[in-house]
Amino acid sequence: MKLYDKPVKAFLHNDLSAIEAHDGEFIYLFEKGYVTVLGAFECEKYTGGIACIIFNQEDVISVGKGMLRFVENKKA
Repeated sequence: MKLYDKPVKAFLHNDLSAIEAHDGEFIYLFEKGYVTVLGAFECEKYTGGIACIIFNQEDVISVGKGMLRFVENKKA
């Protein structure tokens, strides 16, 4: 896992949400728009094998790198 020295700004293409399967409790919502990318790691679960750690001022999750459009000149 690599955490960036300086967070990177990116645009999230889709809304993402999660609901607890057992009791239907809402877990998180990431709305389509700008997010802060804190780092990246290799993970076969995601298409392309790279996941990014994103933050929306409330929650932190990981998403496939392909779901983001990077705004700053930094490679993930």
